Amino acid sequence: MSQTGRITACAILLQLVILLTPFAPLPVEAAARTLSPLTYRQLTGIREQMDRQAWDAALSALQQLIAELDPDSYEAAVTLQMLGHVQVNREAYPEAIRAFAASLALEQLPEETTQRLRYDLAQLYLAEQQPAQASRLLETWFKTAPEPHAEAWLLLGHAYAAQKLYRKAIPPLQRAIKLADSPRAQWYEALLAMHYELQDYRASIPLLEDMIRLFPERDRYWQQLAAVQLALKDDRAAVNMLELAYRDGALKREQDLLQLARLYLYTGIPYKSARLLEEQIAQGHITDSAENRALLAQAWSTSKHREQAILALQKALDKKPDPELGMRLAQWYFDAQRWQAAEQTLQTLIGTQTTGKLAAQAWLLLGIVRYEQGRTDAARTAFSSAGKLADASAAAQQWLRFLDAGN
Repeated sequence: MSQTGRITACAILLQLVILLTPFAPLPVEAAARTLSPLTYRQLTGIREQMDRQAWDAALSALQQLIAELDPDSYEAAVTLQMLGHVQVNREAYPEAIRAFAASLALEQLPEETTQRLRYDLAQLYLAEQQPAQASRLLETWFKTAPEPHAEAWLLLGHAYAAQKLYRKAIPPLQRAIKLADSPRAQWYEALLAMHYELQDYRASIPLLEDMIRLFPERDRYWQQLAAVQLALKDDRAAVNMLELAYRDGALKREQDLLQLARLYLYTGIPYKSARLLEEQIAQGHITDSAENRALLAQAWSTSKHREQAILALQKALDKKPDPELGMRLAQWYFDAQRWQAAEQTLQTLIGTQTTGKLAAQAWLLLGIVRYEQGRTDAARTAFSSAGKLADASAAAQQWLRFLDAGN
């Protein structure tokens, strides 16, 4: 599959922004039943420091409090949970993970709080490139979550994808897209990447069609769908897709326009290739280079428009002399019986010290061109030069014998 349409799972994993639920103030009634008055007052004071974003002061106070508490108590679990939130806000994520994990391990928190903490910790694990821990925690979270939201399914899908469990990642990503009111383009890209990693290109086609419909401004989706169709050897479908994109103005990059031109040419629609190239070169969307002019010449020639082909090849050679293109132009002049133009082109080609098989062909064709003009002596000279070259020796000798017999 082409690099244009290829994306990897790593390339589409969204950078997770950790938006952990803020630590809620402690209800007085609940706190009175579970926390000592002293601990409650201390945590309330630390909460006020957090509200002022005095993270270092809150951290110091929490560390001191934890050292004073029963390590297996509910109070310790609450304090560790608060410590985790402080570390998150300090962007000390490994320390936050340790605090949250320790709080969960105590199994002292209410179920609702435990669930929220599992989800927050899973985000941290994934952000810290620990996807196996993240997926295990999320699997536990899903067992008791009454109505998991789309973002949770997305998070689970990313956790599986980060472990290269691509097939396992597909269902949660699909569920996330289905549940979301307005799923983002990146969610579709994540799902698409799973199909790519599994090389399940057929499954990519309806998904890409949906992506084009939902996000028409993202031109690359047209290219990716065409690349998938090419990978499946469905060249005609790829041409139709790119042609539709071209008509809709979605093909803007030079490389995309050239791809469509080449596909036209290689799938038997050379006239469209020539028209597209000529129009886009004139408009400046395709570079007016020797290579692109040579491609235009090939398109015109294949579509049986030899004069336009000759003109395009002349312009290509004006921009960049090339022995092979020069030989092709000479042959086209020969086919059109434009003897003088053919001879001039061949002489220029020979004068550039062309060697090997190309030089042999040039001398041999020059002799034939001169013969067609009735210039037998000049033709003999060219055939004699061709006869000195191994690649044309046999043919040149036949022509010389033919000329001798005619005289």
